[in-house]
Amino acid sequence: MELWRRLWERIEPMWSVDFHSHIPIGRESAGSMARLLCYHYSETDAMNAGMSYQDYISLPTEEERARLLVRYFPETIGTTTHAGLHEVAEGLFGFRKRITPETWDELCELADEAMSKPGWKEEVLRKDRIAWVFGTNDPFEPLEGAEPWYQVCLRLDRFLLPDEHPLPSTVSALEELTGREVRGLSDFLDGLEGRFRYFKEKGAVSVAVSLPPDFSLEGGPTSPDVVFRKLMDGLWVPSEEMAALKAELFYSVLELCRKYGMVLQLMLGVVRKVRRGVEHRGDGLSQDPGMFRTFWEPLNLYPDVLFDFTVLSLADQHQLCVLVKNFPNAVCSGLWWYCNTPSIAEQVVRMRLEILGVRPQNGQNTDAYMLEQGYYKMRQYKRALSRALASMVEDNFFSEEEAVEVARKLLFENPIRHFGLDR
Repeated sequence: MELWRRLWERIEPMWSVDFHSHIPIGRESAGSMARLLCYHYSETDAMNAGMSYQDYISLPTEEERARLLVRYFPETIGTTTHAGLHEVAEGLFGFRKRITPETWDELCELADEAMSKPGWKEEVLRKDRIAWVFGTNDPFEPLEGAEPWYQVCLRLDRFLLPDEHPLPSTVSALEELTGREVRGLSDFLDGLEGRFRYFKEKGAVSVAVSLPPDFSLEGGPTSPDVVFRKLMDGLWVPSEEMAALKAELFYSVLELCRKYGMVLQLMLGVVRKVRRGVEHRGDGLSQDPGMFRTFWEPLNLYPDVLFDFTVLSLADQHQLCVLVKNFPNAVCSGLWWYCNTPSIAEQVVRMRLEILGVRPQNGQNTDAYMLEQGYYKMRQYKRALSRALASMVEDNFFSEEEAVEVARKLLFENPIRHFGLDR
């Protein structure tokens, strides 16, 4: 048996921690095959195969949208999502045919029946081999009803990116939730701390934000309080003034991470809506030469805060390794979105190990919107991990037994330690 296959047989059964997903409280399972297919990865692939966005979005139900999307699904063969959905269909639902318009009803009948069974969510997690699932929860959503295996996580984009998320809308939501008027930046920061406190009480161990590649902490001459008031009054704010407010907000978050013992999860490199008119189905990526430099000063100033980084571009993976190598309070985590493909994962796994060793990194997260997606996402990563580790065994970096232990640390032990789940 090939070395990588021997490793796969030992790595595939290992449990993991999914430290970043979009799985919502109360709707953790897809519940239907239609919802499982109508995923923004599949939607983007189908549009590339010729599907009209307007025809798709005009359909009133998920079932109708899925029937349109599945007509284009065979044309997406070769993509990670196409392969992954077939793996889910077989591994979770026992469906061994190709997914086509002709087989769609048969698959839906099998899948929908399986997903309606009592205890289905726990069964999926056992098959996923996932012990904890981290959400990315809106600051203003109620957190009641979370499952014991669900780890809430405060998503901070609405607080940290007032140019992407209109400040008056965030302030209005904060006032409605707290019943207190937000008269200025100080009140806004008090409200932010209130969200930290609430999430901490609900068991949160981390906060998360997705930042564009040109995110800057270089403050301008205008005070953050003045910029805050201008935004609330609907006035135009130049980029250097906006940067001053963002810097104040970002450093306030770091103070709160220190105070409440939270890990800061940073997702770097996304550019929103590069294709206009298709909402989140048109997000892309870019590089900026100053992206990593931005975090040198915060990493130096907050050695007691753990910065957990992931990047969207393959081209940025090497710089991320160098950043993490130089700061003991930084780790790199997972293969996110456009990097979450097996060929890229195999390359990056080996590079990270060669530069960093095993300790300052976490294995893989699913970035999933429903539990069933975790099945193929973790299996694809584990296969890539097995191949990367096999090549390193062959190149005398470590033994086969040591490779198995490296995998165990990446998948489970490291995220448990980094996020303090053992405390």
